[in-house]
Amino acid sequence: MEGKVDVLLTWLKKSDKFYIAPNISICESPETGRGIVLSHGSIRKNDIIVSVPSSKQLNFHTILYHISKFNKELNIPGITIDRKPINYEDNIIEAENKAWADPRYGLYSELSKEFLLSLSSFQLVSFYILVENFLLPKWTHNEIYSDWKPFFDVWPSMEELRSIPAIWNCDPNSRYHSLIEYLPAASRKHMARISGLVREDWETISEVVLKWNEIYGSLSCTKNSDKFTSDELFSLFVHVYFIINSRCLYAKIPLKIEDSPSNFTLVPYVDFMNHICESDLHCYPQLSPQLRSEGENIIGIGQFTIRCGDHLYDNINEELFLNYGAHSNDFLLNEYGFVVDGNKWNYLDISDEIIELIDDDKKEVKTFLLEHDYWGDYTINETDISYRIFVALNYYVTRDERRVRKFIEGYISEDYFKPKISSVLKELLVSLTAKYTKTLSELTEKVSNLENNLCLQNLITIYKGYIKILTQHLQDLQS
Repeated sequence: MEGKVDVLLTWLKKSDKFYIAPNISICESPETGRGIVLSHGSIRKNDIIVSVPSSKQLNFHTILYHISKFNKELNIPGITIDRKPINYEDNIIEAENKAWADPRYGLYSELSKEFLLSLSSFQLVSFYILVENFLLPKWTHNEIYSDWKPFFDVWPSMEELRSIPAIWNCDPNSRYHSLIEYLPAASRKHMARISGLVREDWETISEVVLKWNEIYGSLSCTKNSDKFTSDELFSLFVHVYFIINSRCLYAKIPLKIEDSPSNFTLVPYVDFMNHICESDLHCYPQLSPQLRSEGENIIGIGQFTIRCGDHLYDNINEELFLNYGAHSNDFLLNEYGFVVDGNKWNYLDISDEIIELIDDDKKEVKTFLLEHDYWGDYTINETDISYRIFVALNYYVTRDERRVRKFIEGYISEDYFKPKISSVLKELLVSLTAKYTKTLSELTEKVSNLENNLCLQNLITIYKGYIKILTQHLQDLQS
């Protein structure tokens, strides 16, 4: 990996707008993967750690710019290549002379402005990476590579992303599909949501990808070779999707400003930085939209800079972290494939258990809770049992509509209902503790039989966190 990082830095330094602090380096370990560490000296508040020019980022705007190099009909003012320079006609002639050797001239020219703008960022970025990183080398027998190859080459392999549950669910080649049954409710719901997005995005772009895969051998600029199968293409797409999902950073994309999930960019070198659950203490991002020029060209969305926050880095080999925020281990596992021991933002989603308990034959409880918008979304965190759980159990146990309504409105405190529901609540928490302890025991037994057990260890960490939360609340009920 060290050699690939050197190539990446050489590529980035071709722009005089790239900056990297002289006292940081990449560190790699089996436990934590790659990260950025302090090599000497110190880094203080507001110091620049790394600053990446607009032209070296991958996002909706830069991809349209690069596609327009091969598609002379694609013209979006301020986004695509400027067609006005004096030497533009010469560039067109030069491009046409190269077209016989590079399939992108023919294929990207098929993409209409309307089609490209209809895509979300995830769809366009994943489509572009799939073509540039995987299809182009195969089409040309590794004779033509993307300009982005130095960036592509430092991305994680599918095996390195193996701990993300949606990959277990989506990738036909995943060896971890059997672990889905051990996912807790919150993770299972998150996995299902992401899996749906993956399949939806693939459905949107697959027609073009599959068509190109079929015709590439007939193009004069490609050499005969085995095509990818549809399963192989989908597996590659899943790989690309989770590279994007695990590395994208929030940034405003003017063409997609109304579509919140599309507002992101991929930033080389910055994506080596790991996240930490502490808020507003470590490093933070800064986007400068006014800094978009690269020579005579205007490219992308602006300079992306990482600066040091309040934390002083002055210990050699200390890892530099990006501020992350309040995310539970279920969220972290499903979005990024890792968990954090002792994560204070953990919570349990016990909606299924509560609904199973209170959903009576006459649907009386459900009707009342639906009318008052308290049906579902029942959670417990380290310090609190959610108000929604109290509302649900209060009505389930007492069926006292008048008093429960007053409780909802804040006129009656929890103290009135607590003695009435404590036995039911305690029984529920004891049952959950036993359930999670049993699952934890099964997972622990599985771990001892495997060499590579990262996926299992992550699940074990989640269940240990659950049991810790339940134990704390059971102690509170008994005190």
